[in-house]
Amino acid sequence: MLFPLFLLYLCRQKDQIIRAMKRAIILPAVAIILLATFAGLGLLLLLLVLPVAYFFINLQEKAVPQRVTYSSVEEVEAKYGEPEDVVVLDATKANELQGVILFYPAQDKMIVVGEEMRLSDLEGVMSKNLATPYTIDEYAVVIATKDPQRPTIQLRVGYDGGLAGEIAAEIDKHILRPA
Repeated sequence: MLFPLFLLYLCRQKDQIIRAMKRAIILPAVAIILLATFAGLGLLLLLLVLPVAYFFINLQEKAVPQRVTYSSVEEVEAKYGEPEDVVVLDATKANELQGVILFYPAQDKMIVVGEEMRLSDLEGVMSKNLATPYTIDEYAVVIATKDPQRPTIQLRVGYDGGLAGEIAAEIDKHILRPA
């Protein structure tokens, strides 16, 4: 509101009006050019940073190994042969991968719930009661691993604490201890 009054005050003559209009057009034009320049510099930096960031993100994704999973005991046995040891987690599912753990120490492999893991990645095992003072729940065998993607594996084994301890002891036999 003050700017038009200021223009009228300054521009009493024709050439003064033209000069004032030039100033009114030139100042915003210069401001737009400066903004475009700085925004262009920002866009240029963004265009330089994006490909580098994309490269590092893809590099990290490639560094994460793909998990090998199996759908049946027969599929595992076709690849590795007969397991050296089998730990039964649930007797009702003893013919399924969800009910057993298959050990292949010669290949440094263990198949847990259909997922292949290295025996050398195992750190420890324990049985745990999942119940709280207010609820009844199953016992679980918790396996600690060195794998940062899956630091623990929790396997529910039923309501028998003794069985959970026995299963944990059987798995503990296969943990490779440093000499």
